Amino acid sequence: MPSKHIEVKTFKLAHSTDDTVRIEHVEKPYGEYSSPVVSIAVYSHGKTKVSEIEIPYENISEFFKALNESVALCDSIPRNRIHDELNSDIGGGA
Repeated sequence: MPSKHIEVKTFKLAHSTDDTVRIEHVEKPYGEYSSPVVSIAVYSHGKTKVSEIEIPYENISEFFKALNESVALCDSIPRNRIHDELNSDIGGGA
């Protein structure tokens, strides 16, 4: 039996015009007796897959933990907001 992909969610990739991220549950990804995985793929223009990672469900908790640690690390690095000098949420000034 071939693998079965079940879409969980698709959303727009930040800082791009029309790239998307698609999360799917994949049943029997490597054949009849393989365990399911989560597929996270990026699509250019919503159509062409440009990258993909498959995570076994047994690693999901560790994966979430690493993502949260990454967010905490990013938040801990001081940086200037790009439009602070303009007193605006987006370009163009006030």
